[in-house]
Amino acid sequence: MNIKQIRDLTILDFDKDIYLGISCDSCGGIGLKEHDFIKAEPQLIAYQTGKVAIAELMSMGFAPMVLANGLAVEMDDTGKQLIEGFNQLLSELKTIRIHLTGSTEENIKTVQTAMGVTCIGICNKEKLKYKKTLKGDVCLLLGMPLVGDDVVNNPDKILEIDDFEKLYLCDYIKEMLPVGSRGTAAELGDLCKYNSLTIKHNENISVDLNHSGGPSCSCLITIEERYVDIIKSLVNKPIEFIGKFH
Repeated sequence: MNIKQIRDLTILDFDKDIYLGISCDSCGGIGLKEHDFIKAEPQLIAYQTGKVAIAELMSMGFAPMVLANGLAVEMDDTGKQLIEGFNQLLSELKTIRIHLTGSTEENIKTVQTAMGVTCIGICNKEKLKYKKTLKGDVCLLLGMPLVGDDVVNNPDKILEIDDFEKLYLCDYIKEMLPVGSRGTAAELGDLCKYNSLTIKHNENISVDLNHSGGPSCSCLITIEERYVDIIKSLVNKPIEFIGKFH
């Protein structure tokens, strides 16, 4: 079986028509335990961490099927609170149904919140959103690249799972790249490189393109310019015009 790495996804050549995709993310030191560096409700960090893994799949055209969580905490009570967050995340999806499974740590006392998540999905090979951007297309940044306490304090500025689902359902979006810890500029650089393109940047960009994107708080998309107003009406979050490809 042919296995390859494309961006943050592991993609398996499942059969002649279907790809199997695997994404993952982790989170540590954020929660309400004694040695957590950033204090936040476990439900929130589970929601945001699970969102990353699901968004990575949907952004490349995959329909997520299973979300697995490895929780390095006890079930009672932190584990239960994290699972509440995962269930809340999955309940907000309107067109996709994802099975939740996982494990907790019951043998060792833990003093810091930590977890890893893995998501598995499938995609028709013709619908893979990769190497689809062309000269003349434009790039938008949806949401704000935020991390740490800024994620907790600015829920109106970050993309949520229903935003990613709306974008996933848009056939006119060429490519989607959730912004990760490397920042917007790094994601954009990769996009240009594998499409053999350059970009003429908007001169009035207000976002720091090198700032960490946190837990998929923002996302780059490429589209034909005629669809910009439709995107603005679809996603009620900050939108930045990054530039046009050449």
